[in-house]
Amino acid sequence: MDEKVVGSETSKFEYIEVDELRRSADIVRSGTDETLSNYVEDTSVVEKRLSRYCRKVDMRILVYAIVLCVLNQSDRGSIGVAKVVGLESDLGMTKNDFNIATTLFTVGYLSLEVFSNFVLKRVGASKLLPTLGILWGCVCALQGIIRTKAQLFVMRVLLGMSECGFTAGILLIMSFFYPKSRLTTRVGFFYLSSPLANVFSGPLASALSHIHHATIKRWQWVFILEGVLTIVVSLFGYYILQDHPEKCTFLNEDDKEFIISYKKKEGSLGGSQQLSFSDTKHALLDWQLWVMSFASFATCAACGSVSVFAPELINELGFTPAQSQAMSALPSVFGAVAILLAGHTVRLCGSHWLSGVLALSIALVGSIMMAVTLNVPARIIGLCLVGTGGFSGLGILPGWNITANSQSVAHSAVASAVTVFMGSSSGFVSSNVFLNEDAPRFVIGHSVNIGLLILGIVVCIVTRLSMGRRNRLLQAQETQLAVGFADSPIDIDSRHRFRFVY
Repeated sequence: MDEKVVGSETSKFEYIEVDELRRSADIVRSGTDETLSNYVEDTSVVEKRLSRYCRKVDMRILVYAIVLCVLNQSDRGSIGVAKVVGLESDLGMTKNDFNIATTLFTVGYLSLEVFSNFVLKRVGASKLLPTLGILWGCVCALQGIIRTKAQLFVMRVLLGMSECGFTAGILLIMSFFYPKSRLTTRVGFFYLSSPLANVFSGPLASALSHIHHATIKRWQWVFILEGVLTIVVSLFGYYILQDHPEKCTFLNEDDKEFIISYKKKEGSLGGSQQLSFSDTKHALLDWQLWVMSFASFATCAACGSVSVFAPELINELGFTPAQSQAMSALPSVFGAVAILLAGHTVRLCGSHWLSGVLALSIALVGSIMMAVTLNVPARIIGLCLVGTGGFSGLGILPGWNITANSQSVAHSAVASAVTVFMGSSSGFVSSNVFLNEDAPRFVIGHSVNIGLLILGIVVCIVTRLSMGRRNRLLQAQETQLAVGFADSPIDIDSRHRFRFVY
């Protein structure tokens, strides 16, 4: 088996049990009419069935997940919109109070994130995820009635706690429904919600800045309207979302049997299996999984700069608040296009790790441009490059981590949780390195982003080397079994059909 397995749309994952290989060889030697098609379906037929199955899941689960995640990203980033339309002055916020508020969201978010997927596995995605949406929608709307900065601090912690578990949960159930060859592209589409939220929030804030109401201020409208919309959309989740393919109500029995069989052949699981303590411990102690997630940390730090501080960065270049809000959508537009092209980028580069290096390098160039000049066109171009590279990385790196670590349900659960945990941890960085006193150059913030992006590039290279070594060991074990070493201490299970995707 080729040790380099690329998780693109055209990748094939055909794994055969060792005893099936022996039976097939016996059939060929005996000259019977039975053929290998009894064991491995025709590739074109499999691809057509898989595409038909994926379209069903796309239209039901993926589309809804994207819509709800747009609202999720918009709700958490609405504080950046509110800041430009008067939040700080109305609440009496001074110096770095805004940075404290954004940091407290991250504290609340991370407080329960690590355990969220284990709760989801027990409760079920169809119940837990819509409930989380209703909770954070309520908290977001309640931010519109606060009167002091202390109340804002409390609400930001509660917002983080209510949102935690949503992104990791969506990524986990996607790993249950999609095979590895289709997962990375779908994860990229899911993360398309982040730049889409920024695209809509900028013009929305620009429009709200023209609203004049006797009692409700402009920044209050931002929180209230977005919170109410989230609550309404979340209610549909109880009907739309499903726990895993085996219990899925919109799939027929043929679809269920096909995807379960397909995922077994590629060495991944469908989600109905119980979490094993030994598998969970093994996943938590896997250094490669944690190192991979640092690349997500780096790209999320770059995206965080665009999401929360783009209006302020543009405002400091001399534009009015309304102009800043409208123009803040520009880097996110480039980011949205980059995410849509993320799957093509993986296929063009021939691997996840190389496409990840390319994305991080683009963001790195943009950060350097913003750090070294105050020229307005150059800084806007730099901001667009950060958005392009950062969001492109967001469409590649999290999906790579989850795709590469799918040898058990525990590994999928831990990989998705750790990826989101590390990505969210970047909020500590992006919330505290762009300080008001550093305006307009923001040298500290851009320098930190530059350092993180360089480390992210190094992580991609180290992970590629590690996966190549591990795949060679797995190939050697499978070869040892195939040649008939029956006394080998290796069990024949999905772990030995599994290969790391890089």
